[in-house]
Amino acid sequence: MRFSDCLGHDQSLKIIKAHLADSSFSGSYIFSGPEGVGKKMVAKIIAQYLNCTQEPDRPCENCSSCLKIQKAAHPDLHIIQNGESQIKIEDIRDILRQANFRPYEGASKVFIIDNAHKLNSEAANSLLKVLEEPPKDVLIILITHKPQNIIKTVLSRCKVIKFAPMVRAELETVLFKNYALDKTAAHFLAYYAEGRLGLALRLKDTALLQEKNKIFDAFVLSAKPLDRNIMGQNKEQLQVCFNILASWFRDIYILKAGASDKEVIHLDRYSDLLKLIPRFSFKQLDDIMATLSESSLYLEKNINSKLLLHNLGAQLWKV
Repeated sequence: MRFSDCLGHDQSLKIIKAHLADSSFSGSYIFSGPEGVGKKMVAKIIAQYLNCTQEPDRPCENCSSCLKIQKAAHPDLHIIQNGESQIKIEDIRDILRQANFRPYEGASKVFIIDNAHKLNSEAANSLLKVLEEPPKDVLIILITHKPQNIIKTVLSRCKVIKFAPMVRAELETVLFKNYALDKTAAHFLAYYAEGRLGLALRLKDTALLQEKNKIFDAFVLSAKPLDRNIMGQNKEQLQVCFNILASWFRDIYILKAGASDKEVIHLDRYSDLLKLIPRFSFKQLDDIMATLSESSLYLEKNINSKLLLHNLGAQLWKV
């Protein structure tokens, strides 16, 4: 990947390229912005740039260093990604140890900490040791969509670069032209992903377009209680369902308020959305959205899923 492949980040890339051009891209940075906008991809491209062996066309994507970094197999690239788990001091100790050694193969050691807001207090305080006086050939990039959850002492020692989503209509065009999606899929993914290219690309090969219509038919249009099989039983599936339902009722709300049909996420079900507008008052829509939001929060706390579905169904079917 090259910087030209990172769409929608002109201002962020301008800052990054300026730092790279005067060889000042070292020390510690925080890449902050919504999930799925490409922050980690940019961090890996920077690692390629710093360690690429082909001058002046960096990163070349073809040299041994670029290829290894693309596969996350370069000895001077270290990525910490614990998913939803906490990042503990054991994860940071390797950074502290490795930072004391010269690069093994390239020109710079690059440490990328994904979901840096997951650093527990012990790990964050331990990281301060290298953030305060990083070696000149060491770059540390913290990736986060929740910078408010990172302790202030860490924030104060990092330069922050913010990333924003693309304009949704622009992303729709990119998905249609560059990724061979039909107009229905391109519109849905661009607007559902809220302009986040990375998220849209992760979703494009899934069955979400079909599944979201099943959820809508079974939950919103049905006059009978929900067939719970359509919702799935694990936490991840339920969260997807709650997100889909929230996007449905968001569409109903904005259409009721007079918004343009171009702003609708589920444009393929536009006629069904129009039929539902008289069914709900703004107060009822507010209550439904609040219930969906609460259900998502409770789901994270492992509240019984059947109880959540029952409460959510009761909120809808009382209308």
